[in-house]
Amino acid sequence: MSPGKIVLIVLLVILILVTLAFIIVVGKTIYESLTAKKNVPEVDLTDFDTTPVSDQDKVAYYLVGLMGAEDDSPTELLSLVCYDKQAKTIRILEIPMDTYLGDSDLFAVKKTSEVWGNPKPVIWCEYEAKRVYSDEVADGKHTYCGHEVTEKAGSASGGLISIFNEQYAMPVDNFFLLPQEALVKLVDLVDGVDVQIDSKQKLGGITYEPGVQTLGGQAALEYVLQKDKGVGGDIDRLLRQRRVMLALFQRLSAREVKDLKDNIIGPLMNGSTPIRSNSGTAAMRSMLIKPSNKEMDEMTLSLALSTMLHDMGQVQLADITACVIPGEAASANSVAYYSVHRAELATLLNSSFNPYGIAVTEANLQVTELAAGGA
Repeated sequence: MSPGKIVLIVLLVILILVTLAFIIVVGKTIYESLTAKKNVPEVDLTDFDTTPVSDQDKVAYYLVGLMGAEDDSPTELLSLVCYDKQAKTIRILEIPMDTYLGDSDLFAVKKTSEVWGNPKPVIWCEYEAKRVYSDEVADGKHTYCGHEVTEKAGSASGGLISIFNEQYAMPVDNFFLLPQEALVKLVDLVDGVDVQIDSKQKLGGITYEPGVQTLGGQAALEYVLQKDKGVGGDIDRLLRQRRVMLALFQRLSAREVKDLKDNIIGPLMNGSTPIRSNSGTAAMRSMLIKPSNKEMDEMTLSLALSTMLHDMGQVQLADITACVIPGEAASANSVAYYSVHRAELATLLNSSFNPYGIAVTEANLQVTELAAGGA
């Protein structure tokens, strides 16, 4: 072989080796970059206060609501359910829909009923990957780290949870928001609910006489949506809603878990109007009593909800208490509201809704009072 060919072959070999080395280095860099991205958790804009880990086997808190006719319509019912798994009690804190929110950084509206349909954008620090508040921002930057902040779309369910987290200093482990059609379907799936009717009235196309009557789904919906004007009408409606929800709970909790999952909860959750809830592992774990890791690996939201309802059915009716949040009618800028009493609320939370946590003080409650105490 001539010297020229030998030189050419050597140069080609060197070029091939350099090219291979370049491909290996670049490929390794790309692989490491992709792997690193996969290990970075997604930004969670719905990071809220839940029950401390030390108490999660003892108690859980659930937000329960009835949504409006349309997705952005005012909420029709909102309660916080405290399920004491250890003491086997259920406490329900009922919130009038006209409840005043005050000038809060968290909400774009003043009334509780309007929070769902008007989620306030979230101020977000990308550098710290967390939500920040307006008093932590100056010249478009987060004052704690000096990096720029951006605005992200708010969360409708997150806004409702913030009412309990921020204003009432209560944790929320999961939420169950029923579209109106879901309530109708649930009532029909359990063959109606037995409700005390106070006066003769027409509901769902049927005229009912005073007394305990079995209402179908549409009649039950119309019954809970009835509302007279003013804050007094809001409170009266809470009592009607309480009757229907308790009657529905009694029917549901009397069923076995498999029956609930296969014939009631499963079909509802797989239908066109499922209950809106959090199906994350931690949220579903809060619905159960000391589940094993193996059980959680096979858990679905329908099964968790069915199991929770069945377990709650073991609570005696005498150990289920519903309380309207303490307050009174008041007004601001000529608009009628329900004004929460801060001191009375702190007392109620500590006595009935805080069996294992640190005592709630008035300072913990971010409540704006229009009228304080007395009623």
